[in-house]
Amino acid sequence: MAQHAPGPISMRLQAAVYICGIFSSGTSNIVWLLVPLWLIKLDASPMMIGISLGAYTFLPLLLSIPGGALIDRLGARRVIFTFGILIVCLTPLYPMLPWIPALIGLQMLVGLSTSMGWISAQALVGQRMYGNPTYAGRLAFVVRLGTLVGPPAAGLIWDLLGEWGAFGFMTLWTAGVLVGVALLPKSEEEHRAGPQAFRLGDFRPRFQSYREAIGLLSIAPILLVVMISVLRQSGQGIQSSFYVVYLESIDLSGALIGSLTSAFLVVGAFGALATGPLTRLFNPFWLLMVTVALSIVFIAITPLISAYLLLLAAIVARGAALGTVQPLMLSIISQAAKSGDQGKAVALRATANRFAMTVIPVIMGAVVEVTGLKGAFLLVGTVLLVLLAALALYVRRLPALNT
Repeated sequence: MAQHAPGPISMRLQAAVYICGIFSSGTSNIVWLLVPLWLIKLDASPMMIGISLGAYTFLPLLLSIPGGALIDRLGARRVIFTFGILIVCLTPLYPMLPWIPALIGLQMLVGLSTSMGWISAQALVGQRMYGNPTYAGRLAFVVRLGTLVGPPAAGLIWDLLGEWGAFGFMTLWTAGVLVGVALLPKSEEEHRAGPQAFRLGDFRPRFQSYREAIGLLSIAPILLVVMISVLRQSGQGIQSSFYVVYLESIDLSGALIGSLTSAFLVVGAFGALATGPLTRLFNPFWLLMVTVALSIVFIAITPLISAYLLLLAAIVARGAALGTVQPLMLSIISQAAKSGDQGKAVALRATANRFAMTVIPVIMGAVVEVTGLKGAFLLVGTVLLVLLAALALYVRRLPALNT
């Protein structure tokens, strides 16, 4: 793995990256809250609600890899600025265009813009922070804190001011990305190249981008992170699809369910700060394997528990494990990829995440139909752990991953 930065990273650069991360990644959490409320107000059918929400992840699933290549060619700073301007212009259109086809189009463009901002912020950790796990952990920490602020504020404004106020707040939130870009100092390469204008052809997906991204899988640490991303996100797919369903089935109140979610997010945020110290004590690859295994175990055992305090202990333990996983994966993949491949490397992981989040809820639904809710948690969790054990054998066989 590559060496860390030769010296400390400036506070201005750190602040810029963290701000870009908060306001790009955090936008998705606000979208998942406000858009369903807006669709209900528009009397959309269940089918249209599903299509409209799915449209948000459609373009990122298809275009994350070309987007990562775009970041490598043009620089993360220019990409964040361009898509930041685009999203600030798009978000006020939600209440202005109260028609489902227009909403679907908006969802696709906003989803792509948000994804490009978040991928760019992660690429900056590799390009400008040398993949240092301490800075990756801090990015994950502030992003998770943003999830505790943005959605509750948006929901409160919706109650007080309706859709115009709520989507206006979302526009102001997305504008925070531009604040981060304004703080972000230019790299040496950008100073040498001088100002450059975007061309329409820069945004055209290229077959070479996919080929180069797939070629990165020949690097063992990157292949490991992409494979384990699927398993990690599959566990998240279990939580996002049927976790609340189970909690409601044992008659937990909405307030108690919300408290479990909040505890998961808060502990995860502070777990992210532990990434740097832990990587100095343990092999990062085996640390990644163990923390992902724990995160799967603590969601798979959910239907074996009915007492609130035990459910709280399980979700807190899962949050602590996952809080470490995200920055650890970012650090590993950033240090393994060359400077000119940071965008593609992060985009590979993003594509794997979105694939898992698309497939696992469908699989869970099918398994629930056959085995029931309790059986689905245990069966899918067991399968994921078996796959993780097979991956552990792969890690054990490679000397490069055991140094």
